[in-house]
Amino acid sequence: MRIYRFQIRIIQISVVLTAIILAVAMVNVWQSGLETKPVANNPTQTTPNNGNTEVEDPTAANPEPAEEPLTNTRIVCLGDSFTVGYPGKVEDSWPAYVAQTLEIEVINAGKTYQNSEDLLARFDADVIAKDPGRVVIFAGVGDALRGKPLEEFQKNVIAMIEKAQANHIKPILALTLPFPGTDELYKAYREWEEAYAAENKITVLDFKTVLFDSDNKILDRYSDDGKYPNKDGYKAMGEYASMILK
Repeated sequence: MRIYRFQIRIIQISVVLTAIILAVAMVNVWQSGLETKPVANNPTQTTPNNGNTEVEDPTAANPEPAEEPLTNTRIVCLGDSFTVGYPGKVEDSWPAYVAQTLEIEVINAGKTYQNSEDLLARFDADVIAKDPGRVVIFAGVGDALRGKPLEEFQKNVIAMIEKAQANHIKPILALTLPFPGTDELYKAYREWEEAYAAENKITVLDFKTVLFDSDNKILDRYSDDGKYPNKDGYKAMGEYASMILK
């Protein structure tokens, strides 16, 4: 009888040990499952030549999406004397050269004696009403000549850019040009424009690189009075703008 009870006790102990071993094994399997790296939501997959499937690192920076092709090629050039082609003819202005080179409609909305406030005041009539795909905003010299503070210039330019974007028109910012007697404001305007355009990913036209030397003097071959471009100067501006706007 004692031997029988001893055998039963051994069987019971064996069953308990077996249950413990199975439980430990199941816990280890469960923990291994937890240590597996989670799959990112909506991973981007590529299939290389060897047939294996690779998952891109979801934390990697995505490249900027390519710009959609322009369906509306019309451009309005809004500006002052440097846009209208003063002191020459409108047909020799840089917007006219862009129109001829790119074979698209370019509206010259330049006027003499204009500053950024003037451009903003006629933005609806001279830009939005023309329904362009792009607008070139070219201001600064008129503001500097009138001693307009940087804050006022900023407010007007930003308002025009926001108006353009609200109406699905791509804004392009033509940077302020040097002009005799405006050095301090010219530098302030230009530094802000460059920073603002970079921060907001706005395309710029920098005609200074075409017309001026390293001392901010307009090149003799491009000006007859040392202030405004001549016909050759406007042609050079048109050639440059055509490369940027194509």
